[in-house]
Amino acid sequence: MKKLTTMMALFGSLFFASCGSTPNPVEYNNKLMTVMNENEKHMNAMNAAMTGDDYAKAETVRKTWSEQLGKSIGEVEKLGAIKEDGGLKTAVTEGLKGYKQIADESYKQLIELRTKEKGGDTTVQAQIQTTLDKINTTFETIGGNINKASDAFEKQVNKQ
Repeated sequence: MKKLTTMMALFGSLFFASCGSTPNPVEYNNKLMTVMNENEKHMNAMNAAMTGDDYAKAETVRKTWSEQLGKSIGEVEKLGAIKEDGGLKTAVTEGLKGYKQIADESYKQLIELRTKEKGGDTTVQAQIQTTLDKINTTFETIGGNINKASDAFEKQVNKQ
C-alpha cells in the first residue's frame, strides 16, 4: 500500500509538472496574437502624428515603437513552441521583425521626407509615395503571412 501511495504521488507530481510547462493551444494562440495586437496603439499614434504633420511627435512614436518591438520579439522568441504549431510562432516573430524594420527604416525615411516637404521641398513627393507604398505592401504581406499561419494552426488544433 505504501508503494502504491508513493507511485501515485510520483505520477501526480509528474502530471501536474507537465501540465504547467506547456500552454494549451488557445493560451498559446492568444499570447501570440496579444503581442501582435499591441502594435495597433503605436500604429494609431504614428498615423495621428503623421496626419497632423507633427513629425517631431512621429519621430518620438517611431523610437518608442521600435523599442517595444525589440522587447516583443524577445518575448515571442522565449515562448516555447507547442507541438501543434506548424509555423505560427515563426510568422509572428517574422511579422514583428518586419514591423521593426518599418519603424526603423521606412518610417524614419518617411518622417525625413515629410519634414522636407513641409519645409517647401516638392521634389520629395515621388519618394514619399514610394515609401508609403512600401510600408503598406509590407503591412499587407505581414498580415497575410500571419493569417495563413493562424489558419493552419487552427486546422491543426481542430484535427486533434
